[in-house]
Amino acid sequence: MIIETGGGPGGPTSPRAGFSSVDGTRYSGTSGGRQEAGLPGAGGVVGAGDRLRYKIYPVLDAGLTYSATYAAVELVFSDGTRSAGADQYGKPADAAGQGAAKILYADQWNDVQVDLTAFAGKTIADVLLVVDAPGAADFEGWIDDVEIGPAPAEPDGTDLTAYVDTRRGTNASHDFSRGNTLPITAWPNGFNFLTPVTNASTYRWPYEYHRANNADNRPELQGLTFSHQPSPWMGDRDQLTIMPVAAAEPLGDPAERAVAFSHDDEVARPDLYAVALANGVRAELAPTDHGAIFRFTFPADAAGRHLVFDTIDENGAFSYDGTAVTGRVENGAETGRTRMFCYGTFSVAPIGFGAASGGRENARAASFDVPEVTLRMATSFIGVDQARHNLSLELGGTFEEIRASANAAWNERLAVMRPEGATLPQLRTVYGNLYRLNLYPNSHFENAGTASEPSYVYASPVLPVEGLATDVSTNAVVKPGKMYVNSGFWDTYRTAWPAYAFFYPALTAELIDGFVQQYRDGGWIARWSSPGYADCMTGTSSDVSFADAYLKGVELLDPLATYDAGLRNATVAPEATEVGRKGVETGFFAGYVSTDTEESVSWSLEAYLNDFGLASMALQLAEVFPDRRSQLLEEAEYLRRRSLNYVLLFDPAVNFFQGRLADGTFAKSPADFDPEEWGGDFTETDGWNFAFHVAHDPRGLANLYGGRRGLEAKLDGFFSTPELATKKGTYSIVIHEMVEAQAVRMGQFGFSNQPAHHIAWMYNYAGAPHKTQAIVREVLDRLYVGEQIGQGYPGDEDNGEMSAWYLFAALGLYPLRVGAPEYAIGSPLFTRTVVAPLGGRPLTVTASGVENPYVQDVLVDGKPLPTASITAADLQVADTLDFTLGATPSDWATLHSPPALTLDDAIPTPLADLIPRDPDNPLFDDTSTTSAEVETVTWTLPSPATPTLYTLTSAASGTAPTTWHLEGSTDGTTWTVLDTRTNQSFPWPRQTRPFTIPNPTTFQHYRLTFPTPTPLTQIELLN
Repeated sequence: MIIETGGGPGGPTSPRAGFSSVDGTRYSGTSGGRQEAGLPGAGGVVGAGDRLRYKIYPVLDAGLTYSATYAAVELVFSDGTRSAGADQYGKPADAAGQGAAKILYADQWNDVQVDLTAFAGKTIADVLLVVDAPGAADFEGWIDDVEIGPAPAEPDGTDLTAYVDTRRGTNASHDFSRGNTLPITAWPNGFNFLTPVTNASTYRWPYEYHRANNADNRPELQGLTFSHQPSPWMGDRDQLTIMPVAAAEPLGDPAERAVAFSHDDEVARPDLYAVALANGVRAELAPTDHGAIFRFTFPADAAGRHLVFDTIDENGAFSYDGTAVTGRVENGAETGRTRMFCYGTFSVAPIGFGAASGGRENARAASFDVPEVTLRMATSFIGVDQARHNLSLELGGTFEEIRASANAAWNERLAVMRPEGATLPQLRTVYGNLYRLNLYPNSHFENAGTASEPSYVYASPVLPVEGLATDVSTNAVVKPGKMYVNSGFWDTYRTAWPAYAFFYPALTAELIDGFVQQYRDGGWIARWSSPGYADCMTGTSSDVSFADAYLKGVELLDPLATYDAGLRNATVAPEATEVGRKGVETGFFAGYVSTDTEESVSWSLEAYLNDFGLASMALQLAEVFPDRRSQLLEEAEYLRRRSLNYVLLFDPAVNFFQGRLADGTFAKSPADFDPEEWGGDFTETDGWNFAFHVAHDPRGLANLYGGRRGLEAKLDGFFSTPELATKKGTYSIVIHEMVEAQAVRMGQFGFSNQPAHHIAWMYNYAGAPHKTQAIVREVLDRLYVGEQIGQGYPGDEDNGEMSAWYLFAALGLYPLRVGAPEYAIGSPLFTRTVVAPLGGRPLTVTASGVENPYVQDVLVDGKPLPTASITAADLQVADTLDFTLGATPSDWATLHSPPALTLDDAIPTPLADLIPRDPDNPLFDDTSTTSAEVETVTWTLPSPATPTLYTLTSAASGTAPTTWHLEGSTDGTTWTVLDTRTNQSFPWPRQTRPFTIPNPTTFQHYRLTFPTPTPLTQIELLN
């Protein structure tokens, strides 16, 4: 083995740039037996409470043997003994053990910590770098920051925010994500985020501690920023930056005013951000919902003391009237963005206020002649006067009082889950994940009343603006009520929204209604709210998110409007691409979205999941709203049957789902179809990761694969087929999700991205729940690591979704069938966890033998649970959920299949239109883009048939049908009335409405009659 000192992978802009030493140590060689090399550091005596800590960067070899990960720093003591034990995650700390545990990410820096308590008093004779990889392969890697010394004190559990480091997930980039988060200090579900920025001129990745450092390999702070970023991929908006400058001139240029700092000199918590800069300035902030309090302390010898107010571009302005600094900004991502206003007061009057020196023309600076300045600042999307009002409501206390209020708010949110027997990294992960979950979605409303008598209003991000905004007032339409924004439903429906309903049921009702407000305003709920309508991602997944919450007992404020918002998505072809479902002009009638629409399989399979949720919600609503009962029952049956259309995209010739052309043929031949190829008909993944995308009907999916054993074999193939990250498919580059999927090292399991998150749980439907338990435990053990160096996630932590996955899995639960009031059963991570939902009953989850993943038995309040599923109703009234775990798989839950739509071994039968497609007839051409005005329509089927449902689709304009009757005939002469409707309504143009035929009868000829000429788009007879 060769050892070289100095440098590091990629130099000062590489991933290693986040660490304190610029003198990395390179190791390389060829594996094949244990190899050792000496490192500096011998001679010290191990003290009580000491730990060994180092950073390691194993380079991924071309043969994918991961030989470089079989490496570790080991200590040799003067008495001849060697260090042993486990790392902070419980994995063997020796080189062979680290490699076998697959705990180290290749091509990433890894943080390794080893407790040396057992070796206290021993003298270190040698510090060795050891490589002990099986087989023969070239290896290369880097070691840095080898430290031996006292471990920091642990939090005592009285303040749960002490476990949260907001920098978790920030050691990431557009090339490889370990979270792609910001170090956000904020109020839970707050109006604003507060974040430090190392780049004050971008709305994508403004905080990058580990990249683009200065010549001394140190990051530099360019400001403290009001942010509203839901994701770097969506972009930030309305950024307002404040930077303390201790120079003679108030430097406005972000690069010139930048000051170096260290992670060691930061405090990054939900309730506080503080940093001591290299120039002696200390900056602190604590959040409120609509603002923050800042405290800046300048050194006594500072050449000047200034606060610079800036934006990322020239779209902003600031002024000072002798009492307050006011301003407006309007920059960044444009999907629903409107102008933001600010109002701030200083603890002492500035001695000057004016243009900054250099930088953007709109940058302004306040100058002071005192060493400490406190700034209270509030923001508003309505106007400066409302920002002033927000300040008066929220920022009247001292810095300590305001921080204490934020601390109390966060502790209330974090206390819903109290694990016992958890390690310190696990506690950091649990509470870090609860923090991320509670950042989103964000309030978009403001109190125009008083604290005791609030009057909530908001500047609508989904309505067109009116006129021009001014320096003091918005041009957005201001409406009464509460609106929430910032949720990517394609991501969040899978776990985040079920987690809101599980941990915060009362709050969830308000959150949901805040999105329904988008429907009330603009007619639709955003697919990706950031804050308004963004043409991004597939599926209208607020449908199933909100239906799931309702079915699990969340008392919605307006359940019918919530359902109607989803019904519009499920039955109306939208005019704009930013809203609704794509490809449904023909997809509603063909039963699938054709390849004429990009990502067609994803659009289709997501639609079936959402239809399932809406169908379940409609059934429950029918019991509550008798006036609409009959219509809800018709819609429930139609949507339920439509959710089975997934069988239409399953190609037995390739044994995968794949796209279908508009003429019905599959897009690719068996010779051309490659399930490992990314993109095309699949969103951000490949055919393998969509092979199980039928979470609402796993039994039906199993039947497609030949039954439970067939599903198990398919899953086994999925987890054993390696992801090579080379088959770009329709992507022009290898996207970050590809290399992250490879880094997981679990076959095709692309856990870094949401489409894979349910797949391990599907083994419960294959009669092999022990495989679910083992795989989920491996994910919990291996993939949420690196939390102390800004990692902590295996991919993008999208609005709390990645966090919620961990929280559910750690409890041994998972919302596999979103839209059904139940949870899949896994294997708990902790010996005892008390779950105390806000607004719900407490539940205690216990597990004996948590060192093992395999479930031997489960008891609910002492009674056996025979299936790998529990209903939400049973869980909500239970006091205890007790698991017995063991080292080997058992036969628990192997005899009884969990619930699904399909109840037998038959392949599901979706609805089929009995009327042949006629491209020359606008009523039978299977598209909503054509229409005709009709009074009587008569048609003949190829042979007699017995329809049970029919649909009518209203036209894009004109009076929608209100009254009609449907008749059938055997000879075309004598007619029998099958259904008569009066006083009907189609709330939206191009809406497809289903109607049940009360007494289905077999006929070959059919006639539909309206009292007056009526525009119509499409007619279907379904069975």
